Amino acid sequence: LLSPSSLSHSNKESNGTSRPKWRMNRFFGRKKKKAETPKVDLGDVTKGMESRGTEVDQKIAKIEKELRAIKVKIKKTKPGSSSRRVLSNKAKQLIRQRNMYAKNREQLYNQQFNAEQIQFAKDNIDNTKQMVSAMKSAKEDFKQGMKDLNIDEIEDLHDDMDELLEDNEELNEIMGRAYGVPEELDEDELMNELDDLEEEFEEEEEQETEETPDYLVSAASAANNRIERYLIKRSI
Repeated sequence: LLSPSSLSHSNKESNGTSRPKWRMNRFFGRKKKKAETPKVDLGDVTKGMESRGTEVDQKIAKIEKELRAIKVKIKKTKPGSSSRRVLSNKAKQLIRQRNMYAKNREQLYNQQFNAEQIQFAKDNIDNTKQMVSAMKSAKEDFKQGMKDLNIDEIEDLHDDMDELLEDNEELNEIMGRAYGVPEELDEDELMNELDDLEEEFEEEEEQETEETPDYLVSAASAANNRIERYLIKRSI
């Protein structure tokens, strides 16, 4: 036979503990989990207050309607009569009810205002969080975009474009030069040359005025026109 100590020892070896967990749960019970508190939406709270306020306003309006009717009846009764006392007592009771509802309505107004302020602050926080998230996303896009751009390459590209534009301007200048005209011809030399040409033309005209054929006259006019066009182009 096994002694109680040997039984206890064998129980420890088999279960790893002197007191099995299922026995403790059996005697002491399991630990209950705390129920999660449901979240309350401020928007729903505000709507509920607004609905209750509307109900209170309707009750106040109903009481005021009854009071106006009682007032008309009291004026028609005799002072000190039993009917007048009944109407007066009823009016007093309605006034107390009206004051109670008015007080409740004022409290609802204050609570609704506070809830709307809190909701407004919460909306501002949500908007700020969204703004921060959008800024972070834009920052990452901006950083990625800057990685794709090389400032040195952009500067080199800009310099290359300047050189190409300068070459293009020089090319246009070369292509616009007039053939047979000296590049370095000052104004005095030009005028002297034109004066000499004009004297030659005058001498030729004086010598050949009487016998000059029509086609030669036309050639002289064409030469004069060429000189005028050259002067106009040179002035431009």
